[in-house]
Amino acid sequence: MNRHVKHYFEFGPFRLDPAECLLLREGQPVPLTKKAFETLLVLIQYSGYMLEKEELIRMVWQDRFIEEATLAQNIFTLRKALGEDHHERQYIETVPKRGYRFIAKVKEVWENNTETMVGDDGGARILLKDEETGLGGNGIQSLAVLPLVNASADPNIEYFSDGITEGIINSLARLSQLHVIARSTIFRYKGKEVDPQEVGRSLNVHAVLTGRVFHMGQRLIISIELVDVASGWQLWGEQHKIETSDIFEEQEEISKEISEKLRVKLVGADKRLLTRLYAENTEAYQLYLEGRYYWNKRSEEGFKRGLLKFKEAIDLDPNYALAYAGLADCYNLLNGYGILAPEETAPKAKAAALRALEIDDTLTEAYTSLAWVKFVYDWDFAGAEAEFNRAIALNPNYATAHHWYALYLLVIGEKEKSLSEIKRAQKLDPLSLIINTAVATNLYYMGQYDAAIEQCQKTLELNPDFFAAQSMIGMCWQQKGMHDEAIAEFEKALKLSGTDREILAVIGHAYGVAGRRDDALRMLAQLEEQSKQRYVSPVYRALIYTGLGEKDQAFAWLDMAYQERCETLIICNANPMFDSLRTDPRFTDLLRRIGLPTSQAEP
Repeated sequence: MNRHVKHYFEFGPFRLDPAECLLLREGQPVPLTKKAFETLLVLIQYSGYMLEKEELIRMVWQDRFIEEATLAQNIFTLRKALGEDHHERQYIETVPKRGYRFIAKVKEVWENNTETMVGDDGGARILLKDEETGLGGNGIQSLAVLPLVNASADPNIEYFSDGITEGIINSLARLSQLHVIARSTIFRYKGKEVDPQEVGRSLNVHAVLTGRVFHMGQRLIISIELVDVASGWQLWGEQHKIETSDIFEEQEEISKEISEKLRVKLVGADKRLLTRLYAENTEAYQLYLEGRYYWNKRSEEGFKRGLLKFKEAIDLDPNYALAYAGLADCYNLLNGYGILAPEETAPKAKAAALRALEIDDTLTEAYTSLAWVKFVYDWDFAGAEAEFNRAIALNPNYATAHHWYALYLLVIGEKEKSLSEIKRAQKLDPLSLIINTAVATNLYYMGQYDAAIEQCQKTLELNPDFFAAQSMIGMCWQQKGMHDEAIAEFEKALKLSGTDREILAVIGHAYGVAGRRDDALRMLAQLEEQSKQRYVSPVYRALIYTGLGEKDQAFAWLDMAYQERCETLIICNANPMFDSLRTDPRFTDLLRRIGLPTSQAEP
């Protein structure tokens, strides 16, 4: 059976086939130059709309500079080829001093061997069957939504295309039957010319959604298509013409229609989750997207800028649950990265997460935020696990939930289960630097140092400046007894990080283990100097004293970390850098007071 899906436009006696670059009149080819054909295709795609001359030139000739006379010559050629009457325009109307409009009625057709459905309003309606997708009986089970391209000259419209992409990903990710690649991986392709098939293969998905957004006056025109990765065939395509004020309603409609075309059963909670809107205010939604962008940078500046964006979004929309979840996550990681004191951040994170759930008690992001606070600050491990499980049940495609749950499992000693969970997160967000590094972290804590180094090297191929992966390589070399190699990696990480406090601690520990006492004390002095201006976790000092073999000092600082409820304290249970302390009864007692299992206390 020929499974290829055909797509063409019909008007008057003509049929235009975009795939073949062919114009037929009553079945006979009409000769056209390549640019004349492309000009006609663009006019037809936006039939009924006036295209400014500059916009039409940009869409056909892209980055090349041409004069209006060249466009006028193409229009003349097209009119002649279409047999248009000079006195009465049937197809292409000239708008004096402005541009052109295709005025004939156009029918867009999507056709396959067994079923054809057409729309005469510019929108296709094609029904796909499992045997027609080229994907076998299970149909499309995994999808990547590439960033929609802002194809307009106006850079201020960029957030519309990003917002639509984000909306589609968020809506579809809530469908338990569909594996959707996470936003942070997808947006690495933003601004790049990519082949959907190649992207699909690299991400190991069945299908890829691509699209372009054009802004014309008060209207947005959104063209999207779904590509089968295995065959390269276009499985489905559609064009939406909307007023900019309707952006959220259209975003919702696009998400629903795509899901229907993917043959996902929208029943029960899945259907409700798909159709929810999270913000009534366009500007608030944009601020939320910006906040997540900064949060994903995993830096002090990023977290603080993210906080500002989420707060601004809440000012505009006080009932914006997702913005409260974003606020909670910024506070969580300001604590987790040792940037601010736990007592300053954790209560605010918890309050923001609870406020989000008060607004929307089905919000996965908020349950994940709440689970993290219960895990790292409340030390309510049973409560944290319940929140993680609830978050994942509501949205199995939320990579951060799997990532943070993996860290929880690691700390309580479920190492194999933790590795499985972090690999689920990696599958959902394969280009995430922090998740890829977390895979290496799991391997490190399991004693698989060579595998962890290999994983870090793959991460550094994505971004050579990601110092967390560089530091992890050093930690692995140290556990292999190769202290000079470890210190060299730590020094690279320190240079990349700009005196990050955790890097100062691990390199100080390495200096101590290697017998370089003066260098270890120099790292302690740097931490002490930093503590005069900002928060420094007591765990960092404990780590250096452990490397120096000064157990009393190490336990004194660990006890202070216990009093402050430092997030970095709970990972001591799994970290081999503290192995020299495990036989000391004080270490077992510390684990007992935190509420962690003590079976791992002895190496």
